[in-house]
Amino acid sequence: MAPAIGEDAKLASSTLYEENVHFGTHLEVWGSWYDTEKKCWGYACCKGTRQRQRRCPKTAPLAEGEVEEEDDLEVKVSRRLAELLEKNPSFCGDVPTPDQEKIWSDVELRNYVHSNGLIRPARTKGQQKPEPTAADWKVLELEPGTDPAQLKKAYRRLALKFHPDKHHGDKDKATATEKFRKVVAAYEAIAGHVAEIPAVAATTDGGQKRRWRIVVVD
Repeated sequence: MAPAIGEDAKLASSTLYEENVHFGTHLEVWGSWYDTEKKCWGYACCKGTRQRQRRCPKTAPLAEGEVEEEDDLEVKVSRRLAELLEKNPSFCGDVPTPDQEKIWSDVELRNYVHSNGLIRPARTKGQQKPEPTAADWKVLELEPGTDPAQLKKAYRRLALKFHPDKHHGDKDKATATEKFRKVVAAYEAIAGHVAEIPAVAATTDGGQKRRWRIVVVD
């Protein structure tokens, strides 16, 4: 007969699967929530996507001026991604695995890194490229039919202006991010090809610190 389990009894650690263990002060486990915009898993309690963030902003918010510490993570990346990350030390977005990014072109991978993980290549089978509209030209502040040279110049100017890494503060960054997405989408619709996103050094005010170590796999 199995022994009774009292109210104070605890399961042996060997019976707990790692994914069911509550990390730090989080009320929910890692993987209990999925961010459809970033396309990554997180914690349902605080909607956070930093897996090794010990302190849950909901249960234990930081005091003014206090900085959250996080364990270093070891991430495996392809050699071409490692070279890009070396040139872009401010990147702190989600790092794609070698299997995820092996089908991305060099331009698409650069765009992902240069946008700090914001612009992820679309991979929808049979997807047709959108036809340019008057609204697309308006987003780029151009008249319909503007020549390619001026189109590219306008795109680059606006992409640099609204690049999220040049903005800080939740409201300002969110506004810039939305405009940045529209600028990229408008240019791609008009130009008919993937837009090359310019590299921008992230602002130091309110910027994030990279918290992982790179391991190159061939």
